[in-house]
Amino acid sequence: MRTPLVLAAATALAGLGLSPSTANAANAAAEPTVTHERGVVVECGGRFRGDDVYVSVYENNTFANVFQVVVGDEGLGRSRESANGFVSRGEVRAGLRLDDRRVLVAGTAKRVGKRIAVHEEHDDAGQHIVIDGFHRALRTDLAMTWKGRTIGLDCGEAFFYDLEVTTTDTTGD
Repeated sequence: MRTPLVLAAATALAGLGLSPSTANAANAAAEPTVTHERGVVVECGGRFRGDDVYVSVYENNTFANVFQVVVGDEGLGRSRESANGFVSRGEVRAGLRLDDRRVLVAGTAKRVGKRIAVHEEHDDAGQHIVIDGFHRALRTDLAMTWKGRTIGLDCGEAFFYDLEVTTTDTTGD
């Protein structure tokens, strides 16, 4: 049995040319999506036989874990995803094949210092995104081995993050 309030709402929606199920679908589309994302970002540089090297280790428990290496101005590079990630208990170990040879990045990435509060809001591709949580710096000591040589890596951007990300579709506004 429908209550008078439900019948009044259904009548009002019908008057607007909307069925209750169409209205519910429209409201569901406007509802925000909330994800809890945890992971690490480590970006490093170095020199290998006179060429610049870029190394990125990115982990995200919700979306993807990606390891990337780029060598030289010509952009010799490759990336790979892993379901298991590359950092465990402060130990980093990531590998891939580049130019038919194995690249291995290994070392440590330990959390240091205080947590830093994060709040960001921006619009992107028809969505309003709100990010709340914290970052915490990582002290890194990483090296890359490739083609029989090992080089130290200087990691400028390195942090752990724990964020709640709220995404709201704005295309219907």
